[in-house]
Amino acid sequence: MTLKAQFRYHAKPLTAFGLAALVGLALWATLAPPAAPVGVTLADIPFYRLPFGPGAEGGERPFWPSRLESATGDFSDPARLPSSADCASCHRQEFREWAASLHAIADRDLVYEATVEANEKLVRNPEQTRFCEGCHAPNQMLAGRVNRFASVPPAEALTEGVACITCHTATHADPIAGNGAITLAYGRAEAERDGPQGAALLADPRAHLAAFGAPDTTALMKSADLCGTCHVEIYDRSMSRAETPQAVQSTFTEWRESWYGRNDITCQDCHMAADPAAQVMTLRQGGTAKPARYSHRFIGANHVMADTGLGDTLSVLRGGLLPGMDAGATRATLDEQARQTAAFLRTAAGLDLRGVRRGADGLHLDIAVRNLGAGHNLPTGVNDQKHIWLEVEVTDAAGNAVFRSGGAAERLGVEDPEAVTWIEHFVDPAGRRITGHLTFSTAEVVWMRRPIPPRSEDVVGYDLPLAASAAGPLHLKARLLYRVALPKLIFTHLRRDLAVPPFTLAELSVDLPDATQ
Repeated sequence: MTLKAQFRYHAKPLTAFGLAALVGLALWATLAPPAAPVGVTLADIPFYRLPFGPGAEGGERPFWPSRLESATGDFSDPARLPSSADCASCHRQEFREWAASLHAIADRDLVYEATVEANEKLVRNPEQTRFCEGCHAPNQMLAGRVNRFASVPPAEALTEGVACITCHTATHADPIAGNGAITLAYGRAEAERDGPQGAALLADPRAHLAAFGAPDTTALMKSADLCGTCHVEIYDRSMSRAETPQAVQSTFTEWRESWYGRNDITCQDCHMAADPAAQVMTLRQGGTAKPARYSHRFIGANHVMADTGLGDTLSVLRGGLLPGMDAGATRATLDEQARQTAAFLRTAAGLDLRGVRRGADGLHLDIAVRNLGAGHNLPTGVNDQKHIWLEVEVTDAAGNAVFRSGGAAERLGVEDPEAVTWIEHFVDPAGRRITGHLTFSTAEVVWMRRPIPPRSEDVVGYDLPLAASAAGPLHLKARLLYRVALPKLIFTHLRRDLAVPPFTLAELSVDLPDATQ
């Protein structure tokens, strides 16, 4: 029998079977019992504490001092919250991309957890850590598990940081207020978890779309407002020792006031591009086209948490394997995360020699540190830890160093007081510097050198006391280095002498002209 004849022979029964299956699925969706009501009331969570009292309007503040809110005002049932591993059954690529990101491990990250524990020891009410967990562990927050007494049972979804359902059920964000000012409709996720799964989902795909792709959520996911709600951080008396508001992290406002913000180039356009480095290079050349495809890697600046060269140490730092991931898949996606992160970081900055002047006392150099590709300040984020500095060396014709700044001490993991460094200091009420990111003890945040806005530069001057016998030509080598955390924080909180390798953002190597004026 020919293939065409076989097709004609089987066409009618196959068509009938398909129609019957669709009718059956439709009847199942129509006749299935209604889903149980979603949400858990505050009264239903045993021993849940509200130590900070009502808000200005008299209402309860179950997540304070985080500004996180539930769309319904209720908590969520952790047993009904879908984990990101559940989403992977249909969205495998997106899941594996996300699994390598810092979002996935936002609450599993060992450095973060140790820092939260250090802060918790400083205060009477451990619930003050809700300020941190609102952005790092929204699933645990909305389940009521961030409490002195963890009376809510564990669940797979509660082991994830910023999960699929976090962004895909967001309904409102206030990036100006920051501090996690986002409203999440987790009730949608609970209802969808109760509904048809797998093949049965075909019977009512609109319900799935309504849960995770509602118009308000879709619009918000395309907006920088969604990112800004956690990438603006302001300390005040509710979670710190600050008497006046202290801008700790202002990434969103830096972007909004820049060329990128004015041209509708959003956070997602760079950090979620399929090839972030290529996207930034296009923007550097003046292009404003959106990426052809968006990824869920959320590529950023933390190269250490994707460095598979750390071996088992990396797994420990990342809090072990995520649900739905094995060791092989984790290694593969982290290798790609590391590659993209390194390429992305190299697009951010540049170094130029702006001038050379010889005077009676020696030589003066002007080196421009340029923010070429970051859509926010350089550096940005939690800058009591994340910082950049210049390493400068001038050698004579024989290769002997005649000047050096910011070199050996930084490479050994110790801050060099002589290095030109872009960093902010946390200061306690007595004026002492805090190196361990102790939010609850911080009274003031002070920049040692102001960060560099997008498409701007900071010219650094160096005076070289050269001997008259110094033989030319002189050669200048400069590097702009970046570190994600102070080694002091790692040692203090983890009790480990763990190296935090710097990353070279930009380099400059040039013979100095014979400056006579």
